[in-house]
Amino acid sequence: MKLTKIALAAAGLCVTVVPAGAFAPSVDVGSAQFTIGVVGYVPVICRASVEAGSVAPVAGTTSLGLLKEFCNSPTGYRVVADYSPALAQAKLIVDGQVVPLHEDGSTVVRQSNSAAIADHTLALELPENGQVGNISFRIEPR
Repeated sequence: MKLTKIALAAAGLCVTVVPAGAFAPSVDVGSAQFTIGVVGYVPVICRASVEAGSVAPVAGTTSLGLLKEFCNSPTGYRVVADYSPALAQAKLIVDGQVVPLHEDGSTVVRQSNSAAIADHTLALELPENGQVGNISFRIEPR
């Protein structure tokens, strides 16, 4: 391959002209196999929410709507209900399964061993005297 030099006397510069093919990356056409590695990092994002913002404190079962959970943790997560002591005798009903609320003010509502997006029907069964209290839900990635 022949290279050509052009001197620019006025500017005192030297420019080298090289054929465009000289800068192309080389590829061995005879190769039968190659590998390209791609690495990405995704942050763990988890959310839990309930449709109902507030309900009337009446005795019996009251619908709280849907418990919506989203968590992309590959090792799973758990949904925890935190509630005021006045609700210690109440029961949460998740997809028809009773989850008793204990006196410590916190209980695991659901668990998953992998990432998931799920909706669950949620209701609160209050004792006969209809206690007033607060309940909130949080999601913890594992």
